[in-house]
Amino acid sequence: MTKFMWFQLISIIVVLGVLVTICVVEDKLVTESLNNVADYCYKIESAIKENDGIKNEDVSNLVFNLEYDWLKDEGNLCFLVNHKSIQEIGVEVSKLKTYIEENDIKEFSVSLELIKLYAEQYFHFMGASFHNIL
Repeated sequence: MTKFMWFQLISIIVVLGVLVTICVVEDKLVTESLNNVADYCYKIESAIKENDGIKNEDVSNLVFNLEYDWLKDEGNLCFLVNHKSIQEIGVEVSKLKTYIEENDIKEFSVSLELIKLYAEQYFHFMGASFHNIL
């Protein structure tokens, strides 16, 4: 084999390695972010059951932490997809804070379910899968 053929082979291996690394990092980032959102939703639901309502410190702290973590993760996810495609979770989290102030448990529950639904949908269109490659 000539030097040029070796150079081409090494270049191809390096490019494939970089692509695989990017895919693994993307999948890890998406999975962790969306699982984190879902975990917060389940913790909030548990806190509501334990405290018999939404207007308490435990629920408020969990919603605040959800918002903080989502804003941090959303900034990273914006490198992968258009921000407008994933902004619904942030909108619903903002609504959660308003519903706590108004003590509107019905609307709070609807927003919480929407957040879980959006997280599941985002996972399907952002996660690494054979369907997303095609």
